[in-house]
Amino acid sequence: MLQAGMKMCGAPPVKARRVSGYPRHNRNFGLTSRICRVKDGAWCSSAEREVMLEPAPLLEIDDLRVYFKTDEGVARAVDGVGLRVDSGRCLGVVGESGCGKSVMGLSILGLVPAPPGFVAGGAVRFRGRDLLSLPNREMRRVRGREIAMVFQEPMTSLNPVLNIGDQIVEAVLAHQRRLRRREAWEMACEALASVGMASPEIRMASYPHHLSGGMKQRVMIAMALVARPALLIADEPTTALDVTIQAQILELLERLRAEMGLGVMLITHDLAVVAENTDDVVVMYAGKLAECAPTSRLFDNPVHPYTRGLLASIPPLDGSPGRLEAIPGMVPRPHEFPSGCRFKNRCRWAEAICDEEPVLAPIEEGHLVACHLVARPALTRRDAGQNRPCDTGAI
Repeated sequence: MLQAGMKMCGAPPVKARRVSGYPRHNRNFGLTSRICRVKDGAWCSSAEREVMLEPAPLLEIDDLRVYFKTDEGVARAVDGVGLRVDSGRCLGVVGESGCGKSVMGLSILGLVPAPPGFVAGGAVRFRGRDLLSLPNREMRRVRGREIAMVFQEPMTSLNPVLNIGDQIVEAVLAHQRRLRRREAWEMACEALASVGMASPEIRMASYPHHLSGGMKQRVMIAMALVARPALLIADEPTTALDVTIQAQILELLERLRAEMGLGVMLITHDLAVVAENTDDVVVMYAGKLAECAPTSRLFDNPVHPYTRGLLASIPPLDGSPGRLEAIPGMVPRPHEFPSGCRFKNRCRWAEAICDEEPVLAPIEEGHLVACHLVARPALTRRDAGQNRPCDTGAI
């Protein structure tokens, strides 16, 4: 069932053109033979020639499980997550603090500290190659060159005793060792200019404590993109930034995604950021996926009780009266997750069936929900008495 979830998170299938008859030109033979021949060598009927070809995902995560050994037991930070990211598209990963978003991002690059962390199962495939099976030497070539990450705290991610130029140059030379240092310095300066840094030549000689929070975040993005990777994992890229700088950073990421054809995984707890900047979104809760859908569909029609609770907690911009909804209770600790549905202790609609673990199942094309009660009228009715509707425009 997680396979269905992974297919949802990417671009829509691409319909192949209809191929009629035997190919007339040899240059077309490879395509038409792959489409029109069957196992026994016979040609397919005209009805069978209309096929759907789904583009291969840039990143595919299948049933990923990342646990941590603690004195209190095994903490299941990520517990059976499956999703995909396609080139040129942005996938938003949203959820409360502690739901496993950042751990999932770190596990893609093999950066989960071990011990105490370990990958208990699953696969992480990048362009068809399983990253979890790669030796450390090959994984080092992937980090930065093919997959880059903007870490959550730019203030603590930069080395305070090295200037900005040396830190970016180090990232360049790690993947292009034949370059001279002067050439790497010029590349680093161009990278700073590409992210909108004013006077990049001067800033190359600056130290992190000379820069504002927004400038440090631009440095982190420049460092991540200097090797022109295919996938960018942005973990809370707007944390601790004021609203104006947040907008600038998000606009920068959108521009770079369009110019470079980047696939982006945007990890955040900010629903407004998700609504404005992503193509698809997955909602995580307690290490699992609760709901997956194209962004516009999820905000127009949230189904999972947890998703509805998140959206109902946002104050409306129209100033309508009424008390904001709040999700009762607290997120369970990772080593004390309840059996069955992990949201049941906080769900107003919980029933006996919720003691069984739900599966991520489609309710419509591209929209998947892990809830036993998705067909219950109370969950689909959007009246103010049951669950105040959240207008997408108010986010």
